[in-house]
Amino acid sequence: MERSSGSAAPAAAPPPRLGTRTRLFALSSLALAIALVAALLSPSASLLSPASSRSASAGTHSAHYAMQLRADPAPRTLRVGSLNIRYDMHARHPERRVARFVAALVSPGKQKGGREGEGEERYGEERWQDRREPLVDLVRWEQLDVLGVQEALHHQQLDLAALLGEDEWGHVGVGRNDGHKSGEAVPIFYRRSRLALLRVAHHWLSPTPDKPGSKGWDAGQPRMVTIAFFRDLLAPSPGTVDASAPADVVVANTHWDDRGVVARAESAKLILRLVEREVAHGPADSREDPLVVLTGDLNSPASEEGYQVLTGRRYSATTLGQSEGEGAEEDQLASFFDARHEMATRKTELAGPGALSRRFGPLNTFTGFVPSDEPKVIDFVLPYANGAFHPLSASSRSPAPASTAPPQPRWKVAAYGVIPNFFEDLAGRRAPGDEGKRDALVRSDHRLVVARFEEVVASRSGAAGGVEPGRLSEPTVRDDEQVAVEVEMLEESKV
Repeated sequence: MERSSGSAAPAAAPPPRLGTRTRLFALSSLALAIALVAALLSPSASLLSPASSRSASAGTHSAHYAMQLRADPAPRTLRVGSLNIRYDMHARHPERRVARFVAALVSPGKQKGGREGEGEERYGEERWQDRREPLVDLVRWEQLDVLGVQEALHHQQLDLAALLGEDEWGHVGVGRNDGHKSGEAVPIFYRRSRLALLRVAHHWLSPTPDKPGSKGWDAGQPRMVTIAFFRDLLAPSPGTVDASAPADVVVANTHWDDRGVVARAESAKLILRLVEREVAHGPADSREDPLVVLTGDLNSPASEEGYQVLTGRRYSATTLGQSEGEGAEEDQLASFFDARHEMATRKTELAGPGALSRRFGPLNTFTGFVPSDEPKVIDFVLPYANGAFHPLSASSRSPAPASTAPPQPRWKVAAYGVIPNFFEDLAGRRAPGDEGKRDALVRSDHRLVVARFEEVVASRSGAAGGVEPGRLSEPTVRDDEQVAVEVEMLEESKV
């Protein structure tokens, strides 16, 4: 039966009621969605703008770093090395190569160094063709700016120049026999991107130092010193590059006689006179002392007269027992310091970030081509005692007089080390029975000696490490763009 049209329609069913848990979940989801949208729309949101996130971060925890960059810029450094590469014996004495070949046939069980038994092929003098590239690897690994080389024959100089890259490295040096190509040389190699050569002088260690091939006193062979004058391309005001310009850096390189004790002592006196003449009486417009460094194989231990004369007797047998840098003051006008005794270790006033606790590496600088326990330190890096060098003992001296002129740039020895010349690969890359034939190689009979010089700069905050501010060089101030770039690099390194 149909309903009448006037009857009321049935009421709609009420919606289902949500449980308490469901309502809480819905409210939580809504709150999370609102928070996520707000985070995405934020100007400093890292998901929308990583760069702006870094900028905001830099504005908080990097602000102090930016202030430090402006106040205390990184100082200049100069890495100087000395290396006797051992002359090419096989090229100069081919008869020895034949004798060695015959000896190997007669006694195949005897290693090259002369010991019987263990470790064949581990020691002994290899050909220059096998040693030259590993030697260059040493130089590259140490990232040197300047290298004084001893015992380099002409073809060895050319090999080193080619392997280092003549676009990046320059060199100066002449043969000791004739002043050209004959005989061993004491060349100086330098990185062109760091130093610009101004001029060079070659002298013979004899009573006639300007006579090529001259031999002096009781020396067995002619000996030389090469003196090169450079403009530092990283100096705040590099200036012009021409032969008459004053030098920022002067490097001398020498190799003393191995036989004549008198010759070594006289060579020390001659080098001091030459350096004083070449440096102290330089161009008239030079207002600052250059950093002067002598590298070389002196064939003279510290106890011998030659070394004592050269270093002003500040490292005598009595003073060597004291703390480093506390030796007697020089008793002569001209002398050198020894970088190994002047290194700013962590406990010294001159120590900076990254300072070492002691000298790096082994003690001996001469080893021969066989294992030896005989102490022999005869290779040196020696900074000259003038206004450009800051020794450890300088903090006890009286302050420099006040002056309106820019302060004299000063350098300290920030690090010193003797680099091993024998490296053995224990991984066994060669066939069984052939391990060590080439993987173990004595690169030279001398070790590479390295000193890292660092400019001593005054902190604008007033902290100068106990060093008198009047003797410190003015820091180069970074502009805002440089600081922004370095802060950005710092932040990217933290991601």
